[in-house]
Amino acid sequence: MKTPSRDPDDRLDAVLRQELHWETPPEVSARLLALVPGNQVPAPAVPAPPRPQSWYSMLVLVLTAAAVGLSLGVAWQFYGTVGAELGLIAMFDQLRYAPLIGLQRLYDALPASRQVVAILLVIRDQIHWLLLAIMLWLAFDQQPQRQTVRN
Repeated sequence: MKTPSRDPDDRLDAVLRQELHWETPPEVSARLLALVPGNQVPAPAVPAPPRPQSWYSMLVLVLTAAAVGLSLGVAWQFYGTVGAELGLIAMFDQLRYAPLIGLQRLYDALPASRQVVAILLVIRDQIHWLLLAIMLWLAFDQQPQRQTVRN
């Protein structure tokens, strides 16, 4: 039996082998060898990559901020127009007043619920003050944090 000719495949294999073969830079090899324990090869000093000048960084920052601001402005205008066409403003007004309407219906159906809601509001205010006190206590606490040791 004669095997079929693979000339195009053989040429592709040869090109791939040639392109996928590269020489590693000596500084990378030295740095990798320095990671091996017990190896006495000193790692070469790698210079820090150059940082861009401050005017260039500021220019990029300003242009990025301008592009983001312009994009947000265009999106605001577009979605504002679409929202006005679809009646989203009226829908948001209805959603804003829905809790008040619900409470009024609750008060009409169960008049004693006014006292329950008032008590819940007082409890909510006390919990807010307690949360503020805890946050201030944690912020101004001068003792170092304890380290937990896991086994």
